[in-house]
Amino acid sequence: MAEVPALRRSIAILRHLASSNRAISAGALVRALEIPRSSAYELLSVLEELGLVARIESGYVLGSGVHELGSSYLRTNPLQRLAQPIVRQLADDTAATAQLAVIRGWETEYVLKEQSLKSVAVITATGVRIPSYLTATGRAILANLPKSEVLAMFQSESGFVTRTGQGPTTVKALNAILAQDRRSGWAIEHGEVTPGISTIAAPVYDVLSRPIAAIGVSVAGDAPKEDIEPLVERVLAAAAEVTAKLR
Repeated sequence: MAEVPALRRSIAILRHLASSNRAISAGALVRALEIPRSSAYELLSVLEELGLVARIESGYVLGSGVHELGSSYLRTNPLQRLAQPIVRQLADDTAATAQLAVIRGWETEYVLKEQSLKSVAVITATGVRIPSYLTATGRAILANLPKSEVLAMFQSESGFVTRTGQGPTTVKALNAILAQDRRSGWAIEHGEVTPGISTIAAPVYDVLSRPIAAIGVSVAGDAPKEDIEPLVERVLAAAAEVTAKLR
């Protein structure tokens, strides 16, 4: 087998960062992986340029490019095939629009969309991308990623955009929303993507318990409390079913 030391060392760095829930300094990577210091800094510089790692105050974390690669892999693995009948059933059961979404870079990308005959019109067509911080599906995923990874994903954004004048406009505001979503286990947005439309979403996890996708349901109006609870239960159940099939 051909030896390509730089490639092997780069992959070792990415795997080591992936195994940690906190930032790791360059010095710690040198010691843990026994990589020459000069080589480590050169590799980290290239990986950062490619978006595969990100440098924050306390060290290095995986960059948004890693999640983008993971999302690309998802489109060729069984996720969509396994999720499609569950998303279809969810749309029928709720008389709503149901979606399956992943995060690509810092955006939500919708990879499945199913509608019932009574569902409302939303813009979440397959392939559409929207800033993940505006969408319930995006937030459901972000809330369950390591905080350092979320910071790395958005630290280069000079300003958050809005579609309807609603939604977080800073990382601090987003983190407050994600903290609530993390506690509840699901996410919701009211009119931040489409005026007059509310979406409830829950994360889907892979075999390593990493959030790789989210299932959402979109309904008209502000979804009063008496309507939210049964919708939340159905969305959580659908997400759990897809998670179980992936495992």
